[in-house]
Amino acid sequence: MRVLHMRVAGLGLWIDARRANVQLVIPPCHAKFIDGAAGGANALLPMDGELVLCVRNQPPPSALDGATRLCLTDIWELWLDRAGRYLFAIPEKLLPKRLVAIDNDFRAGEVIGDFASTDGAGLYPLQGMEILLFANWLAGRGDLILHAAGVAVNDEGYAFAGVGGAGKSTLAAKLARDPSVTVLGEDQVILRHQEGRFWIYGTPWHENPAMCAPLGVPLRKLFFVDRAVGHSRVPCTPADGVGRLLQTAFVPYYRPDAVSIILDRLALLAEQVPFYALGHRLDSDPMPLVSAA
Repeated sequence: MRVLHMRVAGLGLWIDARRANVQLVIPPCHAKFIDGAAGGANALLPMDGELVLCVRNQPPPSALDGATRLCLTDIWELWLDRAGRYLFAIPEKLLPKRLVAIDNDFRAGEVIGDFASTDGAGLYPLQGMEILLFANWLAGRGDLILHAAGVAVNDEGYAFAGVGGAGKSTLAAKLARDPSVTVLGEDQVILRHQEGRFWIYGTPWHENPAMCAPLGVPLRKLFFVDRAVGHSRVPCTPADGVGRLLQTAFVPYYRPDAVSIILDRLALLAEQVPFYALGHRLDSDPMPLVSAA
């Protein structure tokens, strides 16, 4: 496969590796989000508003002359070049070294990397960079990736936010024992505001394909996993809920224009969706606490 089409939270992404002569490999959790027919036909038929990334098989530039650094961490960098493109890069220690350059309207871009070392085995060129890309793509719309588990029950969504180790994955696995529950994601879900309502969507950034789904449902309740409340649920004030979300969401604070939109959107979320702190005993079924809130 040299062309693939993926849809996450209503955002369509094309990866075109035909000119690079690179075989594309789909990570296990991504398979549910891939349009197999589009990729199999090696066709490229983007709809309006979709992002098309063309793969270039060549060493990325070692210096980003004239670019402004927006953010730097141990695992990724984000720059803005003179043409206004976002440049997503990863350190050389994470091979193959790659650079993703995307127009600021998120309609077109390219993945530049020295992929000769794959020796025909294939690769997924956005490995390790995709969450950063989507976080910025969504931020321009006022939407967010939440560090949360999410489930759909009877076409309604429930999100369970929390820091690493809070027990989100364990909670999602226990809820999944109910045949009416679909796990959207065990560690990340996407929050979007569409047609006057908030929706949560599944994401592919997980290790277990059984713990994610490419669905989107209206968000009914948002919980913060909190062992301090014992086996109970406690209503949170809107201010407390927004504050907790800001501690766990993927907010691009290096983009003040997007942050302003996101804060307005979270204020609206607090008006429309109830917040709760939720704790549960490990030997208990959490569904009664969730459904009765």
